[in-house]
Formats: sequence, structure tokens, C-alpha cells
Amino acid sequence: MGLSWFTLWPPLARVLFILACLTIILTGLYLAAPLINQVLLATLLAIMLDPLITRLDKKRIPRIVSSLLVIMLMLLIMVVTTIKLTVLTPDLMQLSRQTPVLLAARLEQLTLAFARLDIGMTPDQLLTFVDAGAIVRIVTAFLTQIPGVISWWIMVFLMLLFMLYEMPLLKAALQQRVTGKHQAFYLALQEGIQSVIVYARVKTLTSILGGLIVGVGAHLIGLKFAFFWGVLMFIFNYVPVLGSFLAAIPPVIQSYIMFDLQVALAVAGFFVVLNLCLSSVIEPLLIGKRLNLALTTQLLAFLFWQALLGITGGILAIPLTYLIKKVLLASYPQQDPEAELTQ
Repeated sequence: MGLSWFTLWPPLARVLFILACLTIILTGLYLAAPLINQVLLATLLAIMLDPLITRLDKKRIPRIVSSLLVIMLMLLIMVVTTIKLTVLTPDLMQLSRQTPVLLAARLEQLTLAFARLDIGMTPDQLLTFVDAGAIVRIVTAFLTQIPGVISWWIMVFLMLLFMLYEMPLLKAALQQRVTGKHQAFYLALQEGIQSVIVYARVKTLTSILGGLIVGVGAHLIGLKFAFFWGVLMFIFNYVPVLGSFLAAIPPVIQSYIMFDLQVALAVAGFFVVLNLCLSSVIEPLLIGKRLNLALTTQLLAFLFWQALLGITGGILAIPLTYLIKKVLLASYPQQDPEAELTQ
């Protein structure tokens, strides 16, 4: 019988039924986002690290030992970074309280320039457009949740350990079961995973490079919290299209408060050039056209996954979208128009 009962429905009823099912699925994903985020991150890390663990296994290092060493190294880096950020929390909170007052004093010069153009605006009115204190308050709120973040990541690493250890068994089981009509699906999934591995590695490399450049640059021009701005650049660079621009907002505001408008514009221009170099030069050279996703598609994917799964969904938006694209194309292969005409 199959789905013959469904094809008998009117087109509008079928569309409404599909939308209702999709709404239920998305609602379930939204409610289960905390657990799903941990599983997705552990899965992505396992896929990225599996070639390294396999290479160490061939050198007669037990897989469980190499997996533990890699995870312990990642955990150590995270703990050191967290401790460093925790030390900055009191100063960031103080900056959060002082930023509106300091920025209002700076904006008086801008109001004088507007007055010459017969535009009457006060510093308080200008502050309604940019709430600089809110930006830093979001940062400090994140820092106050660091203990919960550490325990959350420990669970991710625990799942990652089991995934890395059982990855050869999983790959062997998939190769035995996907035959015949499922072969194309498996090949498409395998190709998608390889492309995602390349994308994740290149994105991690450019994020580290961008974070180092921002941290060193902020330190050289005398900005406070240079280490934090570098970490912020590292994290936000994973966000497609807009990530590095979002990471530029706090340093630009701080440079405007500490120095003047010219320095703030120079810092903003520095971030624009850095974003163009990373996203338009380095990443295309290393990734090539593997993903083949337009910028509009990347932005829409970020908005969708961020709304569904939070910041983790925004970071994983491109890999998730590309894998779903490959699976759908394998599930519904396109037929050759010439072959259809000859039938």
C-alpha cells in the first residue's frame, strides 16, 4: 500500500500535513537543544579527530590512550583559557558600569557636529541607538556562567571519548549494511563528512590566526582585555558571514572611549580587512569549492540554526546545512533529462 493514502489527499491538505509534522519535529529539537548541542559537538569533534587518532593507532599507540591524551590536552587549554578570562571578570564588570558615562562624554563632540547640520540630538538620545553597556553585560553574564560551561564541556568530552574509541566499529558496521540502493546514500554521506572535516579544520585554523592577530593588535595599541578580544574573535569567527564583524563591536567601542574617533575607525577598518583576508582569501584557497554554499544560504542557515539550537547551532550551521543538503540530494537523485525523453 505504501503512501498511496497520502497521495489521495488534496495538495493543500498534504502541504498542511507536512508543515504540521515539520513543526512538531522542530519544536522537539528546540526543547531538547541542550542535549542535542552536546551530541552534535561531540560528533563533530569525533569526526575531525578520528584521522589523527587512527594515525596514532597505526603507530602502535592504543586508541583509548591517544583519545585520552588528545581530550586531556583540549580540556587543559580550555581550563587555562577559562581561568585567564575569570581573572578579567571584575574589570569587565567595572567597564560595563562605566561605559555609558564615558561614551556619553565622547558623544558630546558628535552632537556638536550634528548641531552644525541643524540636527539637534543629545548624547542620551544617541546612546539609545548603541547600548554599549549591554554588550559588555552580555560578556560578563557569560563569564559568570563559566562553572556551568566547564561541566557542560566535560560531558561533551566524555561522549567524545566513547565516540572516538568506537568509531572503527561504527564505520565497519555502516560499510556492511549500506549496499545496493543505499550505496549512493552512504557515498554522499561519506563525501559530505570529508568536506565538513576540511571545512572545520580550515575554520579552526583561521579562527586561531584571527584570534592571535586581534589579541596582539589590541595589546600593541594599548586596549585593555586584549586576551579576551582575541578569544572573542576565535569564537565568533565560526559564525558565518557576520561573525568577525560582531567580534569587532566591543574593541571598536573601547578604542573610541579610550582614544578618539579616528582610532576607532582605524580599528573598525582593521577588522574589515582581517575579515576579508580570512573569509575571502585564505578560506577559499584552502577549502576551494567543496561546500558550494552561497553567502545568502550561509546567512539564512545561521539564522535558522541559531534560533533552533542557540549559539551552538549558529557555530555548526554550515556543517549541518551541508550534510543535510548532501543527504537530500542522495535521497532524491536527479534524473538525466535526455534519459527521460528516450523512455
